[in-house]
Amino acid sequence: MIHPLRIGVAGAGSIGAYLGARLAADGHGVILLGRQRLADAVAEQGVRVTDLNGLDEQVQPDSIRVVTEPAGLDGCDIIFVTTKSHDTQAMAESIAPHVTDGATVVSFQNGVRNPDTLRKALPQAQVLAGMVPYNVVWAGPAHFHQGTSGSLVLEQREDAEHLAQTIADACNAAGLPAGLNPRIQAVQWGKLVINLNNATNALSGIPLQQQLADRDYRRVTAAAQREALAMIRGAGLAVRSSGKLLPTLMPTVLDCPDWLFRLVAGGMVKIDPQARSSMWEDLNRGRKTEIDYLNGEILRLAEQIGRPAPVNTAICRLIQQAEADRAPPNLTATALLQKTGLS
Repeated sequence: MIHPLRIGVAGAGSIGAYLGARLAADGHGVILLGRQRLADAVAEQGVRVTDLNGLDEQVQPDSIRVVTEPAGLDGCDIIFVTTKSHDTQAMAESIAPHVTDGATVVSFQNGVRNPDTLRKALPQAQVLAGMVPYNVVWAGPAHFHQGTSGSLVLEQREDAEHLAQTIADACNAAGLPAGLNPRIQAVQWGKLVINLNNATNALSGIPLQQQLADRDYRRVTAAAQREALAMIRGAGLAVRSSGKLLPTLMPTVLDCPDWLFRLVAGGMVKIDPQARSSMWEDLNRGRKTEIDYLNGEILRLAEQIGRPAPVNTAICRLIQQAEADRAPPNLTATALLQKTGLS
């Protein structure tokens, strides 16, 4: 029996609300810091969580709390930060007065720089890096759906191993597979390489499963990943897998003929037929994406080591244009190959 934890979620969007609701359903005291529309929806109907394996669970309104001001996180032992990367600094500054000395803060975010940002802004807390491998979409007013498979990863450090293990145990008990890894930065770089498909999916405007079934779309992601791996190695950094998806092999797998790709990929990851990337969701809702912290991170490495990264540069420009247009461009695979200089 896991002792109930007091868990706050700072920036409760799709990932944060999903993780919080799953833990609340297992008896933990969960407070979601989110927008008023989420607070209203949850007060009226609670939170519904579903996944690609058939989970369909309703968390009642009295079992989970939503607040719209950072002060609502006062007294939380553990805080998950699940904002978009471009909001990390602002969120850290807003919650800082309400994070108690010795509290544990976990960055469950995309990208590689968020834990350091949190450590600088929250010196009173024990900050751990984390990684969420799967896609979650906001499917209704208070309905969150996990569309791909995978296990959570938390940073393993000697000075905080008990804390990390406590959180992992709580997640596992709640049906959220989780483990510890001492090489979390390499895991984050590996996740970033895999996440380079987010932009391809967003630019295509179609579900992930359909996009990945098209070899020409896969060629775009494979080229971006090869370029990324070269920059990461050139900067003296490491890449590590946290599961069945092997970042260093992904470009080769994606380049396979369709029949072989289906055979290999089917044993690596499960994808719901309607799953889409979070970047597509951002474009579809007219929001700023995390392109600067995914493909843009590769451009920063390229500048650092003095090498060109033409594919990721082209992808960044396409996403930035889509942000300006406030909609996915719905590019065909042929058009995307042309716009990235690959045809």
